[in-house]
Amino acid sequence: MTETTRADLLAQCACFDLRRATRAVSRLYDDGLNITQYSMLRMIEFGQQISVSSLSRNMVMDQTSITRALAPLQRDRLIRSRAGSDKRTRIVSLTKKGAKLIAKAKPHWDEAQKTFLNLIGDQRWTVMRDLLRDTTRAVRHRPDAAS
Repeated sequence: MTETTRADLLAQCACFDLRRATRAVSRLYDDGLNITQYSMLRMIEFGQQISVSSLSRNMVMDQTSITRALAPLQRDRLIRSRAGSDKRTRIVSLTKKGAKLIAKAKPHWDEAQKTFLNLIGDQRWTVMRDLLRDTTRAVRHRPDAAS
């Protein structure tokens, strides 16, 4: 049996390539407010108020990570949090300050999106987006996945 080298592992690791691509693309979008924060704020804005567990599922982040990511947004008064009908549930909503920050960040996001699409091409992105969404669904809903 042959020994797998480090180069072999890196060349074959899907997760490594996905994370590397994600970091490269994220750099286009990050401008003070990172893309994860921007995405969370946009998702909260879209639903007007959303439970932390729903946000966690939609962002494909575990509860601990989402709670940790929301902390600076709450500290900076971009979101507010309150108890849901079930005391174990937390509901988050956007503040006026958060809405203003999204409005201010959106032109940068639009410009980053245009740059990305110019680099990748509309058709290539559409195919890639569909593949990424299918991949997310397949991995999230695999038979042995923990809830």
